[in-house]
Amino acid sequence: MSFLFYDLETSGLAPAWNVPLQAAFATTDGDLSPLRQTVLQARLPAHVVPAPDALLVTGLDPDRIEAAPLSQLEMMRAIAGILDAASPATILGFNQLAYDEEVVRHASLQTLHPPYATSMPGLARADVLIMLRAVAMLAPGAITIPMTPQGKPTMRLGPVCRANGISFREADAHDALNDVHATIALFRLLRERAPTVIAAMMANAQKSGPAGLLARLEPLGLGLFNRMIPIGGIMPTPGNASCWAVADLTVDPTHLDATPEQLGEMLFAKDERPIRLVKTNAQPILLPWELAAPAVGDEIPPDGELQARLTRILGHASFRDNLAIALAGRFAGKEPSPWPDDSLYSGGFISREDAITSRRWHEVAWDQRVRLGRELLSDVRLKAFANRWAWLEAPEELTAAEREKGAAWFAHRLDTQDGVPWLTRGGALNRIAALKAGSSPDDAARSRQLDAIARWIAGRGRTLSRAA
Repeated sequence: MSFLFYDLETSGLAPAWNVPLQAAFATTDGDLSPLRQTVLQARLPAHVVPAPDALLVTGLDPDRIEAAPLSQLEMMRAIAGILDAASPATILGFNQLAYDEEVVRHASLQTLHPPYATSMPGLARADVLIMLRAVAMLAPGAITIPMTPQGKPTMRLGPVCRANGISFREADAHDALNDVHATIALFRLLRERAPTVIAAMMANAQKSGPAGLLARLEPLGLGLFNRMIPIGGIMPTPGNASCWAVADLTVDPTHLDATPEQLGEMLFAKDERPIRLVKTNAQPILLPWELAAPAVGDEIPPDGELQARLTRILGHASFRDNLAIALAGRFAGKEPSPWPDDSLYSGGFISREDAITSRRWHEVAWDQRVRLGRELLSDVRLKAFANRWAWLEAPEELTAAEREKGAAWFAHRLDTQDGVPWLTRGGALNRIAALKAGSSPDDAARSRQLDAIARWIAGRGRTLSRAA
């Protein structure tokens, strides 16, 4: 099986409201020898206001973004093609499961592509940051974790690479291809120095691996952010087999007669949490107890007591029934987002018919795309996105009423004073003012960069607004 590494540089940190501006993909064979690589650069869609902090971190200045060769639609079509052609492969990145993949999923939905392309048959998903955490806990002598000037450990890609002899200058960071190459080098180092841990973690790159462990009815080790605890699998969540409820076996199970409401509160407790949730499709640090035990320490009960606690939990029928009720009602009463951009998980899966129509949408001219959006798409999110792109890219194909509606949406998106979850133009300019106020008077280059970003953001959308 080959590996597909990727990294994104984006317009901001909120996946539902931001887009990739740069994407790099590198395919290797199983020995990590390079096979091919691709770098994509896209312009910013007119309705997205970029986060000034993100532009400062990535160094993507306005002129460079405006000169990018691809539109956002073209960028996401290229990414969809790369993912579709990747199988069989394991997809990897650094903090990819928590961030980059979320950006790809939201941007795919918003451009009428399959949002779960990385989870298709033949593909596994792994994260080098998660594996780094596992090695730091289970084989601490294998890797050096650097410290910040404040004396705290850091697992940022650049510092970790430099602390372990991988050449990666800070000036080269936040370039998608440079980050990909550094991620490959770090993964190679982890495989060489901690082969047993990495082999166990790569078995968790497909959800069948963790699910098989949790079904064993025996103690396991679960890695949290920076520590390992003994746990045991209880049951998958009703309606979502990829999310398992597990018992924290460091906690004496005195809660077995709790009501469903009390168990629901325990799932989200801030201190002692006797029940935790594990996502089997997110490469959890979940390992056989014999591999994890040395990293736990001496303060936990002996192995026999751990097994006895798990046996008590699994043998308590009313507890399992009440827990199933609590799990099924976790999101009861939670209102779905009123915004289509933020409805990836609340709006359900795309139907087969809409998926076929969406593929067709990308193959035809704009006049036919408008017709498909009006007549054949049934998912309200996809209809909204199809109408959005038609207004942004081909307003001449719309009726006067549709153009007027699109202009109202665009003005609201950029300049509303309402409390909204996305960044508006006013919010971005206020943030720039705050950044300038907190900058050193001697940092003239940063001040000039912020001024250029402010001018660009203030002028964005004017051409479209005049046309509307």
